[in-house]
Amino acid sequence: MDHWEPLLVSADRIAASFTDTRGGIGRTFFLDLDSGETVSVTPPAPTGRKAIAGPGQFLIGSQGYGAFTTGRFGRDGTETARWASHGAMLVDRNGVPSGPELENSLPSRSRFRRLTPDNALVDGPALTGYHTSDPAMDCEGTTVFWRDGKLLTVDKDLAANELFAMDDSRAVIGRVLLLNEGRVAFSLDNEVLVFRTPLGPLAEGPWPCGGGNLRGNPLSS
Repeated sequence: MDHWEPLLVSADRIAASFTDTRGGIGRTFFLDLDSGETVSVTPPAPTGRKAIAGPGQFLIGSQGYGAFTTGRFGRDGTETARWASHGAMLVDRNGVPSGPELENSLPSRSRFRRLTPDNALVDGPALTGYHTSDPAMDCEGTTVFWRDGKLLTVDKDLAANELFAMDDSRAVIGRVLLLNEGRVAFSLDNEVLVFRTPLGPLAEGPWPCGGGNLRGNPLSS
């Protein structure tokens, strides 16, 4: 199984990804939850981040070997949209994906992006550095994540705010947990950091936090 997102379940559909870890090429199988039958399968492609995009819908990312894209797949396994971006995408209550890009380049060319229904990209703030935590989104549509020694937020209008900064380039970063009373917690190498912030509760939506079932903390209904 793909070590990033082993299994995604939404409504009556399952997205199961398998990757050849030696070369980084993977495929995602869309299955019917009741029968277990294969509905569709993606072509072999460089593996990337994935997320639940809505009832029976999924975002499948591809990065590497020149690929840097995200596709949206519907309940029948058909690709309905594709964007020239890849990152740790969250999906708000209206089904709109956004998040920090994760491009393998330094100096950074990544931005915070919003993916529109017509396959276009809306530019958010530019992002320095490289290593990024899995983000989370609060009820007001504000995304919080750690990148380049900074705890950052990007609100629904794509305005950025720096909540905390320190000179730290550690690369082993856990997922962000958005807890009660605006507390934000995540692991940084061998430490756990907890911050008090003005953020609201975790958003109600199909995918308000990143990383996949075993690495993230999605809401369940």
